[in-house]
Formats: sequence, structure tokens, C-alpha cells
Amino acid sequence: MPNEENGRLVAVKTKFYREAVRPGGINRSGANMASDRSVRAMKADVEKQITTAVSALLALLRNWDVGQAAQGCTWAALTRDLAGLAGLHLLTEVAMHSFDCLDAVVIDGAEMRPKEAACYADALAFAQQDQCRGSDLAPFEPLLSDLERLTSRVIGRVAATAKAAR
Repeated sequence: MPNEENGRLVAVKTKFYREAVRPGGINRSGANMASDRSVRAMKADVEKQITTAVSALLALLRNWDVGQAAQGCTWAALTRDLAGLAGLHLLTEVAMHSFDCLDAVVIDGAEMRPKEAACYADALAFAQQDQCRGSDLAPFEPLLSDLERLTSRVIGRVAATAKAAR
């Protein structure tokens, strides 16, 4: 190809490289062991944060108090984000539906009944068991479909209330 430009080789010296080549520096196996320890510590911290957020959210949903819905949004968002980071796909999806419903309660004034809150709690407790390895959510489609319908029902009450108020 006549118009093709030639590439250029650029040397990049990272902190790891500088540490590895200095006398008494870290060797590759030492660096790998240190990174493994660091990753294990971060993973344990993320799992602890997920457990804390889910436990608090479960307690709120099982003993539904609309006054605590804003705090529930925070816990649901934290669960959704950290579970996504940890690769817990089912827990991520269930937390997302919980967040959407709680957000409608807080922002739009939707009414969520105690039995509906208990449904989200049961789904969260099930998803927390971590039976879904990988990203294949097909076996759990009925659960996710039911949660989507429940979320739509709760959000739909806002529209029905606004329509009745007119």
C-alpha cells in the first residue's frame, strides 16, 4: 500500500519496570504475589460492602417504611454497582429493579405496598445466594420478568394518581 505510514516503536518505562531493573528491585514472582494479595484484599472489601448494603436493604424492604426509601435507594444503587463490579449479574439485575422502584417512591411519590417490598426482599435474598455464575441470566428470566412487571406496576401508580387528580 503506497499511502500507508510506517509505525514507530516507542519505549514505555513503567513504575514496575523501573522497580524491577533497579538493584534489589522486585522480581516478577514477587510482583505477582503482591498483586494477588492486593486483588484478594479488594475483592474481600467489595464483598463485605455488598453484604452490608444488601443486609440493610433487606431489613428495610422486609419492614417497609416509606420514610427510609431514600436510604434504600442508596443501598440499592450501591448493591447494583458493586455487584456489577464483582460479576454478580443476577444480584445486579435484582438490585437495579429495586432501585428503580425505590427511586419512583422517592422522586415521584409512587406508592409501594409492604407485600411488594417483600417481593423485592425475597428476590434480593435469592440473588445474594450467588447461584448465577457468569452472565447467563436465561434461567432467571421469569424472576426478572416478574420484577420488571412489579416495578412497572408501582411506577404506573404515579400516572394513575396524576390522572385521577386532574
